[in-house]
Parts: sequence; C-alpha cells; structure tokens
Amino acid sequence: MRHTSWISKFQDIGTMAIRLKDLAQHLDLSVSTVSAALQNRDDISQATRLRVSEAVKKFGYRPNSLARGLVTRKTYVLGVVVPDLSRSFYVEVLKGIDSVTSPAGYNLLVCNTDEHADREEEIVRMLLSKQVDGILLASAHSPEITAWRKSLLELTVPVVLIDRRLAGLNFVGGNNNAIGFVATEHLYKQGYRRIAHIAGPSTVSTAVDRLTGYRRALQALDLPMDESLVTESNYHEESGGYEAMQRLLGLESPPDAVFAASDPIAIGALQAALESGLTLPAEFGLIGVGNHRYGRFLKVPLSTIEQQRSQIGLLAADLMLSLIEKQRTRHKCILIEPELVIRDSSNRAEFLNRSSDNHKSPGR
Repeated sequence: MRHTSWISKFQDIGTMAIRLKDLAQHLDLSVSTVSAALQNRDDISQATRLRVSEAVKKFGYRPNSLARGLVTRKTYVLGVVVPDLSRSFYVEVLKGIDSVTSPAGYNLLVCNTDEHADREEEIVRMLLSKQVDGILLASAHSPEITAWRKSLLELTVPVVLIDRRLAGLNFVGGNNNAIGFVATEHLYKQGYRRIAHIAGPSTVSTAVDRLTGYRRALQALDLPMDESLVTESNYHEESGGYEAMQRLLGLESPPDAVFAASDPIAIGALQAALESGLTLPAEFGLIGVGNHRYGRFLKVPLSTIEQQRSQIGLLAADLMLSLIEKQRTRHKCILIEPELVIRDSSNRAEFLNRSSDNHKSPGR
C-alpha cells in the first residue's frame, strides 16, 4: 500500500502524534471529509464515518482541540448534567454519548445535581462560564416550572434534554407513556385483573408519563380505575417499593398484580410480596422498568421494560452535534419505544402451562 511509509514511521516513533492530514492520506479522503466524519455530520455516509472511526481507533488519533478551537471558536467541550450518577441508567446513557462525541473530538464535563433543581441552575451557569459548546441535560426541575424551561430556551448554546422532557426543547428519551401502557397490558394478558401502580415522584416527567400510560391501558382494557391502587414511591430506593407494596397489600381489596415505575421499586415490592406469603406468578404478578442487570438473578427473576439506555445517549449526542453544526434549527423529539422483557415474576401463562403438563399422566 502506498501509505505504508508514514504508517511505519508513526508506529516506529511512539512520541510522534498522528495528524489529521495523515489520517486523511491513509484513507484516501480529503481532510475536510475526515473532519466532517469525526463530527458525525449527516452529510457524510455511515460507511465513511465507520472507516474514519476504525482508523482513529487503530492509530490512536487525538484531535488537537486547542488548535481547532482557534479556528472554529469552539471549546470542543460538552456539558452533561444528570440527577444521579450512581444510577446505572445514566452510566449507560453516558457510554452512548461518549461513543459519538469522543471520536468527534469532544470532551465531556459531567455534573451531578443530586436531584436538586437549584443545584442544576448553578451547574448550567458554571458550564456557560466555561464556554461549553452544548449541554445535554436530564433535568431535576418539575415540568410545570415554566420559568426554567424559558431560561433553557433562551440559551445561546444548544440544549438536548435526555430522559426527562420539557416542552419545546430538543429531547431524546424513552416513550414513557408507552412504557406504562405496555407493562399494564402485559399483566392483563397474563390473566391479572386488579392491577396496581407504584409510581415515581409526581414532580418527575417520566413518572407522570408512565402513570398516564397505566391509566390509558386500564381504559383500553375496560378495567376500572381505582385510585386506591395508585401509590407513590422514591424512584431509586428499594425501601420505598417495599413500603408501597405493604400499603397496597393492606387494602381491603388488594391488587393481584403491580406495575412498578422502576426496577428498584419492583425489587422492594417483590420482597414485601414474598414476605406476605404470595407466590409469584401464580397468585401475584410484578413488572418493573429499567432492565437492571441483576434483575434476572433475583429469587424470582423480574419482568421489566428495557429502555435502550445506550441508544438514548448515542442519539442525543448525534442530535447535539447536528445542532452545533447548525444542521437543524427546529426542535426535535426522539422517543425510543419500549421493549418488553418477560421473566418469572409475571409469566403466569407459562407457569400455568408447566403446572398443567406436570399434572398430566404419562399415558395421556
């Protein structure tokens, strides 16, 4: 190959940094095309972007952000603001973001609000003072707080909301209304009829939308809406799910199934159900949201809804880079459809089939 000489030279001299024009020469592409591919621009084909990405990994190319910044007046830094870095959901979202932004030469400045709205506002002001090129935000603000939404709309840098939606702003996240519908409908199809919902906080848009989906499913399935079957819990505390389940089981007419707004809630609810002597899924059904990796290893493997967390991050980063390059001016909303993951905690149909087969005599 005619470019082997410079490649060998680069490989032999560990201190020599590969340049953008070296990468372009190796790929038989123009420098501008390689630069555009690194920015993940839509006008560059997926095949070309993949070739550039593979070459970047192979030769360890690192864009010179300072030099590029002097020309483009960009810092090549993006702010990422999340409410709880300890949650695996946001860890996976961050991986998805980084898979797009790192090859494009952007660094991430990740900040944690600990679910405090005032802390979020301080962080956004700090990021603006650092002259970040854009902000990816999972907001701790209630959707009803219009003043903060207006402030975000007036920012001079692009903002992409992830997971939690505010009207009029770019958004990438799960279709939470559909999550509530699919989970409730699944329990109905398994033969459960008195279906309760342990919701997340009413100040969080994802919880509000999942509750709306739950109510919509009850109406579509011609099931009565009993407000006593809806209770609220902390999204991320198993103890909250445990206490909520105890309240539901203490009702004069308790539920025979629960749709929990998150896997941690569902795990706490599962413990309370088992302690009360209920047999899952024969007597009781349970489903959560999040597909936490340990859910399938529980005493009763947990049915759940997969949210495709890495995909949310990847698409949010794609949208951010297109906004930075001014390829999009109108706001965009990308909803990721839910994927049902059925395990033993709600799979009553399979359980009853197995029980029926076990009771059949060998001669039949």
